[in-house]
Amino acid sequence: MATIKKTISLPEELYKEAENLSQNFSEIVKEALSEYIKKKKIEKALSTAGAFKDMKETGIEYVDRIRNEDISLEEERIGK
Repeated sequence: MATIKKTISLPEELYKEAENLSQNFSEIVKEALSEYIKKKKIEKALSTAGAFKDMKETGIEYVDRIRNEDISLEEERIGK
């Protein structure tokens, strides 16, 4: 994985606390950012929970219907 350099601004107190935990600040930032991204992805996935609860068709039926609609539109477009 390629490495990039970024300049960040943060409270001095926060930096000092991190420095007390480890001398490798880049590793702390990398770990914290990885955890943050993981948390946000989970939150995003959970926010969709129940979004399809009122649907009358199963997930498979929904996907099949959408695919068939796409196929029909494509056939109309090319003149089949």
